Amino acid sequence: MTVLDTSLPNIPVLMELGPHEPVREVPLPAGYRLAPWDPSLREAWVRLHVALGHLGPTVEDGLAYFDRTYGADPVACARQMVVAVDNAGRLAGTSSLWVGRDFGDERLRVHWVGVDPAHQRRGIARALVLETIRRYDELVPSGRPPLYLSTQTGSWPACGMYRKLGFVAYRGPAPAGWGMSPEEFATRNDEAWRLIDARLARASARDVPKV
Repeated sequence: MTVLDTSLPNIPVLMELGPHEPVREVPLPAGYRLAPWDPSLREAWVRLHVALGHLGPTVEDGLAYFDRTYGADPVACARQMVVAVDNAGRLAGTSSLWVGRDFGDERLRVHWVGVDPAHQRRGIARALVLETIRRYDELVPSGRPPLYLSTQTGSWPACGMYRKLGFVAYRGPAPAGWGMSPEEFATRNDEAWRLIDARLARASARDVPKV
């Protein structure tokens, strides 16, 4: 969503959605709206995430990834891709509710949250994640297994936002798809959350940057 804080070691972490009230409203700043997914946005989606450093190194690589992932299930893509556009219909940000295998079995996760740099710091990412939660609640009304997401230490401002939206740090046993021993996962996970918590505490005297 924003530039990673590269002053921190890059340690991946997981967060799970805790108990939460139903999402009844998804506020967006003036000049923006949520829009249905349109396949014509495919290249703009890829260019956005390549520019953010999420995909790459080339647009062609990103397009191949998109086609392998989202293009393989266009029905789910239309239902689960979250898109924010400006008044001119230009893509401002995206999120999606998509299958992940970090825990071994398939589970829905918040995936590829990204906001174009020209539209950041306006609360668009927050709206995208809220809409993703709303769609999860429609598809999984029991809330089990809980919605989850993966992020990293360098995205600590986003971790603060996710917490405000009801996500909590995952501190359970090593996930089956994480590729670490239980001991290594516990050590690295504890280190990661110490670093994230320290940065968030340092920022508490001022507003954590909107994403």
